[in-house]
Amino acid sequence: MGFNPTMPQALAGHDPRDPGSADVRRTYAAAELERGARGLRVGFVRQFHVTDSPAEPEVAAALEDVARALAADGAELRDVTLPPLGEFTAANATIMYAEAWAVHAPWLRTRPGDYGRLGRQRLLAGAFLTAGDYVQAQRRRTELIAAVEEAFRDVDVLLCASAMTPPCRIDDAEAFARTNARHARAPFNLTGHPALAMLAGVSAGGLPLSVQFAGHYFGEATLLRAARAWERAGHTDQRHPPGL
Repeated sequence: MGFNPTMPQALAGHDPRDPGSADVRRTYAAAELERGARGLRVGFVRQFHVTDSPAEPEVAAALEDVARALAADGAELRDVTLPPLGEFTAANATIMYAEAWAVHAPWLRTRPGDYGRLGRQRLLAGAFLTAGDYVQAQRRRTELIAAVEEAFRDVDVLLCASAMTPPCRIDDAEAFARTNARHARAPFNLTGHPALAMLAGVSAGGLPLSVQFAGHYFGEATLLRAARAWERAGHTDQRHPPGL
């Protein structure tokens, strides 16, 4: 299934009923999606999957395929280095667990059996975090945002790994526990930059490999343009899971 170009326009705009909604006017033209990658400055964050959390060969090869395809379509590829992936992950987890505990604590104390084992285990971690832990994580978050913003001074979008391993079946609990934490989605969850993950290829086992793109704040139009350029170059909108 390909991207629906009417979605961004429907989602864009300020919602005065939502205190977290920014009062920023944005419009999206569907034709912008089809401009291709020519002229785009794409920053490839290889460190996430090469040194910070080494990806399995299939994943690394798929990411290089995406980079080559965008370059062939006219993008200017640049190597970008960000703070270590582990720093993003640690700050993100501390903030997320502390805030989740604040919301769920009353129910976890009185109705713990209503939660699944994995969800309960993760939420309870927040009970052991201190106010100091939370404050320090927020301070580090501010520094990490600044580092990503500095990288965006020279590029239009970032390209990096999403997951470091090929996916497993969701009903394989052992494999899920082994692979679920090996990803690079925490950085942009933490910084708030718009990001998306999409098909990068298919593993030897017939399951989807993924690539992640991230853009400037309120830069969704350019982000989607880059993603569409890869979708078109890689024909990923024409690929479907086996059996469909």
